[in-house]
Amino acid sequence: MKRIVLVILLFSLISTANSQSLLLRSVDVHGNRSISTGEILSWMDLQPQTPFTLEQLQRDLKTITSRYYRVGHYFAVVQPSFQYAPDSSSVSLTLNLTEGPRVTIGTLTLSGNGLIPTEKILERFETRVGEVLDERLLEQDFEQLLTLYEVRGYPFAKVRVGNITLAEDGQSLDIAIDIDEGPIVRISEVRVEGNSTTKESVVIRETRIKLGEAYDHEKISAVRPLLMRLNVFSSVSDPELYVRGEKARLLIKVREGNTNTFDGILGYVPPTEVGGGDQKGFLTGLVTVSMRNLFGTARRLHVRWQREDRSTQELGIRYLEPWVFGIPVNVGLGVRQRQQDSSYVKRQLEFKASMLVAGNLSVGATFNRASVIPSSDRETPSPVLKSRTTLVGVDLEYDTRDNTISPRGGLYYRTDYQIGTKKITKPVNSVAQVDDQVTVQSLGVDVQYYVATFFRQVLALSLHGREVRGSPIDESDLFRLGGTNSLRGYRENQFLGSRLVWSNVEYRFLIDPRSFFYVFFDGGYYFRPGVDQAISGNTGLQSPESAQDFKYGFGVGLRVETRLGLIGVSFALGEGDTISTGKIHVGLINEF
Repeated sequence: MKRIVLVILLFSLISTANSQSLLLRSVDVHGNRSISTGEILSWMDLQPQTPFTLEQLQRDLKTITSRYYRVGHYFAVVQPSFQYAPDSSSVSLTLNLTEGPRVTIGTLTLSGNGLIPTEKILERFETRVGEVLDERLLEQDFEQLLTLYEVRGYPFAKVRVGNITLAEDGQSLDIAIDIDEGPIVRISEVRVEGNSTTKESVVIRETRIKLGEAYDHEKISAVRPLLMRLNVFSSVSDPELYVRGEKARLLIKVREGNTNTFDGILGYVPPTEVGGGDQKGFLTGLVTVSMRNLFGTARRLHVRWQREDRSTQELGIRYLEPWVFGIPVNVGLGVRQRQQDSSYVKRQLEFKASMLVAGNLSVGATFNRASVIPSSDRETPSPVLKSRTTLVGVDLEYDTRDNTISPRGGLYYRTDYQIGTKKITKPVNSVAQVDDQVTVQSLGVDVQYYVATFFRQVLALSLHGREVRGSPIDESDLFRLGGTNSLRGYRENQFLGSRLVWSNVEYRFLIDPRSFFYVFFDGGYYFRPGVDQAISGNTGLQSPESAQDFKYGFGVGLRVETRLGLIGVSFALGEGDTISTGKIHVGLINEF
């Protein structure tokens, strides 16, 4: 292609010394049709009533011609002319433009591409025939094409402009693009360093990379997040690729973390004298023990115990078996029992299978069976009926957090839906008109978002929702709200509802990667449906009227990593609280 010549005529009648003292009186533009005068003047640093210099004029002229080049006027010429005041103290500038023809792309030809058809490549290009050539846009097209080759196992592919020629009509460009695909590269070996507890086969399995498969840049880039999500390593390096010929060796360096966690706080209520008799003291609190890497195989065991008062406690156990039958499906089994004071006992069995379908997305299916057994030693009828509920459902989880313990960025989303039947066994002496079998539906949503705002500062936002539908709904079906993990400033599980929505806003000031001071605001809404007293024969325990309310809490907190583990303390004020009636929430996460 012939070189494009830009002719700029600058009069040298102004000496350098005098030009420094000249004032630019006005700027006029003539000959422009494609671009308005106002837009051209906005490109210039030289403006009326400002000092005039030849150096700045040269820079402005280059800016004008380059802007014309971007819109296809490759032959644009700018000729400046001057008119001086009688005392030579000021000058008027006139820019005479010859825009020339607008040149567009006439043809795009590709050579060297044997793997990907030309039609497929041009379909992905933003650079198209009939449009003005944009060098930056063409470079982006090249980058996307190289990424496409990397995904197909050709990391050494090269793309460049072979030639650009001006067509005979003088108004279009013929662009030739040369492609060098290079050799295909296959993964021949995957090695792991630093794994003292976790088996190497487990690490390789979790990378989703198979020996002999073609190199895939996107798949290799996803290795580190996949391994960090196991929550068994304190750090994972980006995979290192060593290529020799058409074979590649992948090296992954990991550092084992503490995979066993003890999280809990205990309290003791001393003996008391009630009605002339002594009641024994008892323990209260919440204890959670998690083992996330049993025998170095990424198997998980989770045990949870909670006691809220003398007669209410809960015990739950969950186990997860990863990669059942050698396929990427994780199967979990959980059992839980809750003794609700002297009202009832609820036992649950849950079976869940989940599969990672993409780098950050997993789907699962659940089976849940729950049995409710009213207490028989009550002086008044129990607020619940004997029942057995069977639910099946699906859940969806999306996770881009950079760290599961103390994220600095990313999004976590989870939703689940379950539907099934509830079989009710009425007391022998009950006259209530209650169906023996009803349909029950349950929905849950959790969203967490983390964003780094300033240095060592993170904004953490979360929104949660729960709802259960069915008729009748009794106390055993309701969700619980309040306390450390939901609505701070209130007692644990203080509120019951068939529909809950709560949100947490925290602004964190990081002390180190896992410790931070924070301020927070929590808001929560609950709706509790009315209960027909005739269902259980109870005429005094619960009002048949529905209830709903919005509650909020706010305060400050601190989480610090110590030798004992992560200790979290927060002070929260609920609605109507004063400093003396605020709630202190304390927790310990001990990794061993």
